[in-house]
Amino acid sequence: MKKWRCRICGYIHTGENPPLQCPVCQASAEDFKPMEDFFSTAAGSAIKKIIIIGNGAAGMEAARTLRENNSEVEILLFSDENHPFYSRIHLSTFIGDNSSIEKITIYPKNWYEENRITVILNNQVVEINPDKQIVIDNHGVSHSYDRLIIATGASPFVPSIMGIDKEGVSLLRNLEHALQIRKKMDTFSSAIIIGGGILGIEAASSLNKTGKRVTIIELSDRLMPQQLDSDGSKILSHILETRGISVLTSTRIEEIFGDTQVEGIRLSSGQKLAAQFVVLATGIVPNIALAKQAGINVHRGIIVNERLETSRKNIYAAGDVAEFQNTIYGIWPAAVDQGYAAALNALGITYHYRGTTPLHILKVAGLEVTTIGKKYPDQSGEEQIVYRHPEAGEYVKLIHNREYIQGALVLGVKGISYRLEKMIKKNVTARHIIGDLASGKWEVLRKNS
Repeated sequence: MKKWRCRICGYIHTGENPPLQCPVCQASAEDFKPMEDFFSTAAGSAIKKIIIIGNGAAGMEAARTLRENNSEVEILLFSDENHPFYSRIHLSTFIGDNSSIEKITIYPKNWYEENRITVILNNQVVEINPDKQIVIDNHGVSHSYDRLIIATGASPFVPSIMGIDKEGVSLLRNLEHALQIRKKMDTFSSAIIIGGGILGIEAASSLNKTGKRVTIIELSDRLMPQQLDSDGSKILSHILETRGISVLTSTRIEEIFGDTQVEGIRLSSGQKLAAQFVVLATGIVPNIALAKQAGINVHRGIIVNERLETSRKNIYAAGDVAEFQNTIYGIWPAAVDQGYAAALNALGITYHYRGTTPLHILKVAGLEVTTIGKKYPDQSGEEQIVYRHPEAGEYVKLIHNREYIQGALVLGVKGISYRLEKMIKKNVTARHIIGDLASGKWEVLRKNS
């Protein structure tokens, strides 16, 4: 059976043909590319039971991969949420439309039954005992394992701002947060988004479409500071502002004011902005407490090697909680890659994870923003090609060394992102088209894409 991977979010589909639409990010069939299958089924293994902690992208990809490669192993998955696996990356859109929970749910109930994956919802693992190879859930029940995969993800970072505990301040990290925002939609007409990263921009766009007045506040000097350079951010800010979204960068919030209910914010400059609702989109903090308690080596995240192994025998980690070569990716495709790798290695199928090329694809206010790999030249011999057309909302920046393209920022220019992604990830030579790219002849990237 063939496997197809969504180039936008990393979702893996098994079937003769790609799905008409990605259940995670709603990408179309042409955004799915075939994967090569290097692995044979590992049946009859001495490994009888694998426990997964967490049902996000990493945990569920691990469960799917385990079953696909072993028909006998018992798979037990714990989740501290009330809902089965859903598209977390679609929450920002979910808050602003009337779609059902089922629309963003990835797998139907019968999928778990057919694949014999036992999911225990609303039950948190509170202790890991690596010596006895058991975990203890929040009911005090012990569960033994042969292998354990920790995919506990991350929690929202909550900045220290006076008044941040007022009614009308909301996080946006899980489905419960999104449902609470939906319930409050009729109680506010203006909102402040604290954080100008991908989540903040998508949330702002979603609320803006419902008719809310929205302002994005970003501490850095630009939007999407981890993905965009200054020029790209300026164009994105301009486009958002033409859509009615206000953007303030290099701005610090001193206070969220109001009695018990949010009435607005006060900036470090002393300026006050009125608003009845505030959404925090200020980054994430890996959930390492459980691993730390178990004596597993941690830094910012749980430290893993190329096999996604932790410092304790038979325990693996994947997703937003895992730190690989001093990097915590915090993106869906990396969580999928790591869940896949952790599962294979847990089954005894050697697979080396080499890292995930940073890839971000954002569709906001009708504009597609793609960032892949490097955004600045940082090695001898590297150069950059820059194309700007602010009026049209177009900006392209390519980092290359005359032989290979190592990074790309693309705003507003359609039809070239997939080819660039392929060239960067697979080290496809670009020597013969560098001259055309420098002239803005994007058709050379649209051919044979």
